[in-house]
Amino acid sequence: MKKLLLTLAMSLFLLSCGNGGNDQNTFSLNIVAEPSSIDPQITTDIPGGTVDELILEGLLRKDKNGKSVAGLAKSWEKSKDGLKWTFHLRDGIKWSNGDPVTAKDFKAGWLRALNPATAASNANMLFVIKNGEKYNAKKASAEEVGIKVVDDKTLEVTLEAPVSYFDDLVTFKAYMPLDEKYYNQVKDKYFSEAKYTIAVGPYTLDDWTHNSELRLKKNPNYWDAANVKTENVVLKMIDSNSSVNAFKNDEVDVTPVTFEQAKEFNGKPELVTAKDGGIYYLLFNVNDPAYKNVKIRKAISMAINKNDLLTKALSNSEKATKTFTPQGIGLNGLKGDFAKEVPTDQPKYDVAEAKKLLAEGMKEAGISKLPNIKILFNDSGSRKAIVEYIQDNLKTNLGVQVDAEMVTGKERINRTKENNFNIALMNWTGDFLDPITYLDLFESTNANNRGKFVNSRYDQLVKTVKSTDDPQTRVPAMIEMEKIISQEAPVVILFQKQKQYLVNPRVTNLGFVSIGGEFFIRDVVLK
Repeated sequence: MKKLLLTLAMSLFLLSCGNGGNDQNTFSLNIVAEPSSIDPQITTDIPGGTVDELILEGLLRKDKNGKSVAGLAKSWEKSKDGLKWTFHLRDGIKWSNGDPVTAKDFKAGWLRALNPATAASNANMLFVIKNGEKYNAKKASAEEVGIKVVDDKTLEVTLEAPVSYFDDLVTFKAYMPLDEKYYNQVKDKYFSEAKYTIAVGPYTLDDWTHNSELRLKKNPNYWDAANVKTENVVLKMIDSNSSVNAFKNDEVDVTPVTFEQAKEFNGKPELVTAKDGGIYYLLFNVNDPAYKNVKIRKAISMAINKNDLLTKALSNSEKATKTFTPQGIGLNGLKGDFAKEVPTDQPKYDVAEAKKLLAEGMKEAGISKLPNIKILFNDSGSRKAIVEYIQDNLKTNLGVQVDAEMVTGKERINRTKENNFNIALMNWTGDFLDPITYLDLFESTNANNRGKFVNSRYDQLVKTVKSTDDPQTRVPAMIEMEKIISQEAPVVILFQKQKQYLVNPRVTNLGFVSIGGEFFIRDVVLK
C-alpha cells in the first residue's frame, strides 16, 4: 500500500512539473495555435518561427534588442562595393546528431529555399543573392547562384546589388542551414514530426503533440550551451478563451491576452506590454470580380470607422496608423522614423463618399448588387470582436451583409495561399529592420501577395529599392509605394498591434521582439 501511495505521489509530482509552472528547469509558453509548418524554408507564421528560433541558428542571430550578432559564424566582412559578403564559421560546431556544420550546409539550405520545387513563400527573401531570382524562375542553374563554398568554414556570397541589411536577412528562417545527409534520409517527412527534426540551435525538439504542445530540451551540441540557463521549454497551444485560466493554474508561464482579458490584471506586475511591428488589415482578393474595382475597395475602407474601432471596440489597446509600415520599431527613413516621413494617409471615414464610390464602382464593375461579403479570420485574440465591429459598420453605413468565416489559423493561411477568400483579416509582421520587409508584400511576384494585387509602377519601385543601398534613392521610392497603397487600396489598414502578455514573476530575461519574431527565449532564467 505504501509503495502504491509513493508511486501515486511521484506521478502527481511529475504531472505538476510537466505543466512547467512548478518546475524550476522548465519554461512554458502559450503560442496559441499549431504552427502551419516548422520547416524553416517553408513556414511563414509566428508559431512556426518561434519553434525554429529555438532549434535552429543561422550565420548570425538576433539578440534580445533585435541586433544582429554572431551565430554559427564567428566573424564576417563585406567588400567595399557591398556586393560580396564573406562569413567565417566557428570551430567544432555540430548538428544535434553529431554531424559537423559546414559552409556546404548553408549553401544547401539557401538553394533549397530558392528551388522552385520547394515552393517556399519566402524564397523572395533570397532574391538579393546573385541569380537567386533567376534560379527560382528556372532561368539559371544552381551553380550560377552567388553562393560559394570556399572551404568547410568559409562561405562567400555575391549579391545582385548592395544590401545594407544583409546581416539582418541571414538571421531569417529561410537562411537556415540544411544537413543534406539527414534530409536525404527523411525526405518529405523533414520537420513534420519531432522525430524528423534536427537541431543546430540552443534546443532540440523532443516531442510534438499536434494541436497540443511541443517539448524542447537543451541541446548539448550547441556551441553556446553553457549560456543557455533553462533546461526545457514547453510551447503550448491553448486558445485565447482558455489562456487566462491556464496561466492562473500554472499551466503556462507566459501567455498573450486580449484587451478584454488584460483588464483583470491592470496595475498588476503579471501584465506586460511590449512594442509590436504587426499591422492588422483587411486584405481584398482582387481576383474576385467585385474587388477588382478600386472604388468598391475604397468604399469599404471609408465605411469603417477605424478610430471608433480602436477607442470603442478595442478599448485603446492598439495603436492608430496611417501607413502599412509601423512606427516606433526602428524602421528608418532619411531623418528618423520612416512612417512619420510618409505624407499620404489612408482613405478617411466618410459614409457619404463611401456610398457614392460604391455606386460608381458597382456600375463600372457591371453589378447591380454587391454580393454578401465574407470575411475570413482565425479564431484567436481579438479578431472576433474586430470582425463583428466591421460587420456592424458595413451593414449600417452601406447596407451590405457581411458573413464572418472563423477558421483555425492554419486554415486561414492555407485558404489565403490558395486565393480562396473574398476578404481576409490579416496580420503582417516584418522580418528585418527595413521598410521594404512590409512594402514588398504587394509586389506582383511575391508569394505572400495573397490578394494578387498587381501594379507595374509598384513592381518597378520594389526593384529600385532592392537595387541600391542609397537611402536618398530608396526612401523616396518607398514613400511612393505607400502612396500607391493609399490610392489603390489593396488593403484596409486597421491598426498597429500592441502586445499584451501575462508573465509569471518567476520568469526573468525573457525578451519581446517587435520584428522578425515574437520572443527571445534563449536567455530565460527561472527564479
